[in-house]
Amino acid sequence: MLTELFLIRHAEPDRATGLPYAVLPGPPLTLRGEEEAVQAGHWLRERGIERLLSSPFTRASVTATTIGQLIGLEPTLIETLREVAPGETHPEVRARIAGLIDQLDDTSLQRVALVTHGSCILAALQHTTNDRIDLSGHRYDYGNHTPTAGIWHGVRTEHGWRWSLAFYPGIATES
Repeated sequence: MLTELFLIRHAEPDRATGLPYAVLPGPPLTLRGEEEAVQAGHWLRERGIERLLSSPFTRASVTATTIGQLIGLEPTLIETLREVAPGETHPEVRARIAGLIDQLDDTSLQRVALVTHGSCILAALQHTTNDRIDLSGHRYDYGNHTPTAGIWHGVRTEHGWRWSLAFYPGIATES
């Protein structure tokens, strides 16, 4: 059963490429994004992560590969963590993320990191807290509740999941 979950938003994408954002492969990272991924990997290095899963979109998979090199894990690309598809609703995103979390709970894994997109992170936070999380103080680029390369750290307690925005590039908020 999961005891810790790390929800990692991909690093800064290069939106100027003209590549469609919500269609594979999506845009690559900027140079700043590449550095953000390195910073996230350094922060995650001593966290005891057992499995690293990633969206197949370039911005997420490159972020995950960089993190993986620094923490000694090969990321596994899974479709469930993809960007919101054109026409997909938030309840549909939430259902696929809830299904993934339930699958992970049925394994012996305790500490898992997911590299994904803002909408998937929002869905995971809402699902694990039964919509009780207050995200009013967390608004970043394009309305996301996680900054680029930001990491939400969840710890399961006897009362449910406790979440904190533990890291974002340039600032580590928990040790």
